[in-house]
Amino acid sequence: MDSTVSKALLPADKGTYILILRMDAGAHLTIGRLGAFDCPAGWYAYTGSAMGPGGLRGRLKHHLKPINKPHWHIDYLRAAVDVRAVWYHAGETVHEHTWADALRTLPGATNPIRRFGASDCACTSHLIHFPAEPDFEAFRAVAGVAINRWRAVT
Repeated sequence: MDSTVSKALLPADKGTYILILRMDAGAHLTIGRLGAFDCPAGWYAYTGSAMGPGGLRGRLKHHLKPINKPHWHIDYLRAAVDVRAVWYHAGETVHEHTWADALRTLPGATNPIRRFGASDCACTSHLIHFPAEPDFEAFRAVAGVAINRWRAVT
C-alpha cells in the first residue's frame, strides 16, 4: 500500500506505534536472516518505536511507502500485507515491549515468527497474528497509556 502520511495526521514527536496489517491470502516469505516462514492469512500487529530523527511521522512514512530494498523484518512482511491502521502514542517512553506482551493477551493472538522485530531485545516477537481484526478498544484498556489511531484509506 502506498499511503501518504500527512503532517496533520501523525506527529513528528518520538513515540511507540503498532502497525495493523491485513494479509488476505497466506504466503511463504523469507524474512531476512530469520529464514523462510509460512505466514497464515489474517491480521497482524507489529510493535515498534520511533525515537530517532523524524519521530513517528518519519518512521511511519517508511512503513507506508513501497519497499525497494528491505532493511527491517517488517519490510519483508509488508510485501504481502496491507497496512490498515496505525495505533500510536507520542512520548519519550518506549512501550513496544510491553505493548507486544499486551497484544498477546487479546483473544486469538499467536506468535507466528519467533524473534520478528525483536533481534535487539529479549521479547519473543514484536509480531502478533490474529484470525480477526484486533480490537482497538480492548488494547487501549490494557495498554496503560493514551493511544491514538490513524486509519489507512483503503
